[in-house]
Amino acid sequence: MVMDNSGIVYIVHHVDTEGPLNEPISELFYRIEHTLGFDLNLQPSRENLQRLLGGSIKTIDKDIIKGIGEIISPHMINFNTSWYEVDKMLKKILSNDFRNTILDSYGNGWIFNWHIMDHVGFITNERRRDLGYLNIFNHYEEMLKDTNSNRDGIHWHFHPIPFFREAHIAANSYENSFYELHQILCRRLIDKSWFPRVNRAGFHTIRPDSNWFLEQWIPFDASNQSKQEPLGYQRDAKTGRFGDWKNAPDDWSIYHPDLYDWRKVGNANRFISRTLNLKSWYRTITEDEIEKAFNKAQIDGRCYLGISNHDFRDMSIEIDEFREMLLRVSKKYPDIAYKFSEAIDAFRNVLGYNPKEVESDKIEFDVNIKDNVLKVRITNGSPFGPQPYLAIKSISGQYFHDNFDFGDYKRDYYYTFDRVTIEPEKVKKIGIASNDKYGNSFIEIKDLN
Repeated sequence: MVMDNSGIVYIVHHVDTEGPLNEPISELFYRIEHTLGFDLNLQPSRENLQRLLGGSIKTIDKDIIKGIGEIISPHMINFNTSWYEVDKMLKKILSNDFRNTILDSYGNGWIFNWHIMDHVGFITNERRRDLGYLNIFNHYEEMLKDTNSNRDGIHWHFHPIPFFREAHIAANSYENSFYELHQILCRRLIDKSWFPRVNRAGFHTIRPDSNWFLEQWIPFDASNQSKQEPLGYQRDAKTGRFGDWKNAPDDWSIYHPDLYDWRKVGNANRFISRTLNLKSWYRTITEDEIEKAFNKAQIDGRCYLGISNHDFRDMSIEIDEFREMLLRVSKKYPDIAYKFSEAIDAFRNVLGYNPKEVESDKIEFDVNIKDNVLKVRITNGSPFGPQPYLAIKSISGQYFHDNFDFGDYKRDYYYTFDRVTIEPEKVKKIGIASNDKYGNSFIEIKDLN
């Protein structure tokens, strides 16, 4: 246990939490071809899959065979296809035995940050995802409660909706998805009294519309996957698809992005951290990358090391592989501590926020309704973005989001209930939420009935 150290590496495990996933053999073959940019000229079948795994197809170049082997290694295609299989894994990795297999420099076990999404807005569902508002959120909320996993964080993850609303297709447009996006936020705010503070970009991808959306509401963003490496087998990413982080900081720094190019250091408000993938064939965490983080902590005193994976694979294998690398690297740096961390704590510590300031300046506001006008007055601190978030639930069960009318900037906000918006007698509940730059959230729910 390190007591007197010259630096700390905060290990932050971000899980893209999406629930069970199936992959029909036809989709697997399509994914191989799409990723490699290569036509296999093979009928999708289990027999041909085994031939690919065995490298016995002489008509395919050896380099292509090697790439196929990485994409379809047994671990990579062995999915948790049901909640039974997901829960079996969760009961293992959420146990004290697993968490405490390796303790950090302060005697604490592993911590997870669950970036939970809702699969909504889709018409087809070839991979049999769990579709519905709050389905995955409620499942994890109950599981974390049952396992006393109170040190873990629950955070934000969203998959934009593709044109033809296919649940297995990757899309990157928030503009095409704003209805579903706000429906998710309104339900989580009003029904669960929850509002997001840390983002993990769906498909690792930020675009101008998501960049500007995040700038309004979410202060911390663990999406940077910059890594100076050749594309290798990920040919489908050569034109910047699936998260182009070219020229973003790759030294484990946390940075403010540019308002128009999220990869550049700029003057926007939120902070972006770097997160690399566990046990993948692309943008993967390595011992060299871990060592780079320890070197940064040695120089700067603190470093945020983010790692990421999905709950639809066996995470225990991936975590164990990382922990072995971590132990090997940490032995080279006996004066540098490492700490398993919840994301908000890690952001605050690496950014050097004073705990007294985080507490004394945290966002607070008063809410009152007189006649048909809602007034929100900021009484302490300051909103992260230009306004708090407003969610409305009607007596018929509909959810709406709207902007406030502005009084004094970042102090007073108003909203009028009438025929131009929604009449007050039709409103059941309203929810108002705001984060501040420290990652504090303040939430107020009013029941108008």
